[in-house]
Amino acid sequence: MDAGVREIIEAWHWMYFEADLLFEGLRQENLHRRPAPNLLAISEHVAHVVRSEASIVERYLFSRDESEWADTLMRRKLFGWPPTMLEADIDQDLAMLSVDQVHEQLLWEHKRCYETALGLRLPASHTFADGWDRCTSVRDRLRIAAYHVGYHAGQIYTVRHLLGEETPEN
Repeated sequence: MDAGVREIIEAWHWMYFEADLLFEGLRQENLHRRPAPNLLAISEHVAHVVRSEASIVERYLFSRDESEWADTLMRRKLFGWPPTMLEADIDQDLAMLSVDQVHEQLLWEHKRCYETALGLRLPASHTFADGWDRCTSVRDRLRIAAYHVGYHAGQIYTVRHLLGEETPEN
C-alpha cells in the first residue's frame, strides 16, 4: 500500500477516537429527537456519516455499484443528503434503535469501510474522472472522509447541548 494512502487512512480512522464520548451518557429520549425542525437528530447524523463513508469508500475509491454495498439500514440512500432527510419524519427503522445499537452500528460500519480501504492499491495522487469534481484524487477523497466524521461529531455534541445534555470532555 502507498505510504501516503496508509497515512491518510489512519488519520481518518483516528477520527473515531472520540466515538465513545459522543454517546457517553446520551439519554435514549434524545437519540432520535430533532432539536429544531431544520436540524438532524443524533441518530440521523450517525446514519448520514455511515452512508457517506460507504459512498466515499465503495463508490468513489473502489468504483463499486451501489447494489454491491447498500445492504444495511444506515447505508440506505435516504441518509445520503441531510436536506432530503429533513423533508420527512425520522426513518422509523432508525427510530427503533437504542443508543447502544446506534453506537455499535457506527463502529461496525466504520470498521467495514476502514478494512475495505486498507485494500486500496492506488497511490494518494491517483486521480479519478468520475464526476466528483471537487475531490478527484485518492488523497482528497480520504481527507473528505476524515473531515466529514469530525464535522458531524461536532454537530452531535451541539445537538446534545441544544437538547439540554451535558457532554463529557466537551
